[in-house]
Amino acid sequence: MGFQVRNQGTPIMPGQDVEYCEVAQLPGTSDDTYYVTGFETKMTGGSHHLIVAAVAEGSEGGLTVGDRYNCVGPSLPGGGDALIAVTGAQQPYSEETYPQGIGRVYHGGQYIIMNYHYLNTSDAAVDARMAVNFHLGAEADIEHIAGSIGFYNFAISTPPGESASFTKSCTFSEDAMVFQLTRHTHQWGTDFPVRYKGGAKDGELIYTSPDYEDTDHNFAEPILVKAGEGFEWTCNYQNTTNSVLRFGIKASDEMCILFGQLYDPETLLPTDQGCN
Repeated sequence: MGFQVRNQGTPIMPGQDVEYCEVAQLPGTSDDTYYVTGFETKMTGGSHHLIVAAVAEGSEGGLTVGDRYNCVGPSLPGGGDALIAVTGAQQPYSEETYPQGIGRVYHGGQYIIMNYHYLNTSDAAVDARMAVNFHLGAEADIEHIAGSIGFYNFAISTPPGESASFTKSCTFSEDAMVFQLTRHTHQWGTDFPVRYKGGAKDGELIYTSPDYEDTDHNFAEPILVKAGEGFEWTCNYQNTTNSVLRFGIKASDEMCILFGQLYDPETLLPTDQGCN
């Protein structure tokens, strides 16, 4: 049981490397509450990423379904941070299912920001279309609301024709249960190891993502990360271009990010963790 939200489509011309935000809307009215236990996403060819966020109640002013504007990551036209995570993907097709008891909660009529990045390397226009399926459960299914991790390393620079490695760590400001970690680099990213930072397992390897298309690590059981503990990740690159690769928003740039999902072990309230 569930529903689908999709964008209205826009042509991406040959050679364009562009990022847009487009406004969509969940079906139903504010009386409808959706308890979401998973997502599916699908994008047409040429996609670099899709990140979907919901607009917080009371921040909808001026939004119209179908509005499209340039952006960097999901954002509102007038700025502000009144956005709630939904889902994201780097692959043309992606499927995400939450562990039992974990989910996200949205409401009918809620506005959605679909942030998509396309690079058209062909000699013909590409129709940028994407759809998100929301898989629903019952209210009784949800014991914890998922929150997000966003750990960034902006200090990366790989000379042309060379390899380089960059390591960073971030720690949590409060206790949280983590159930998924996700790397984000572009095509020049090679292996991407993630380790525990602090605590009894300090320095222990959690997983290594072999390349930029193999991104996710799902823990067999959610793990407790205490305040002051966190994760260390290393971005390795092989620069096959004639330019220096630095952190940037274009597909011709690079990124070094550790994303993840977590929940508050004590309450039903969502929690987020981030540093840069």
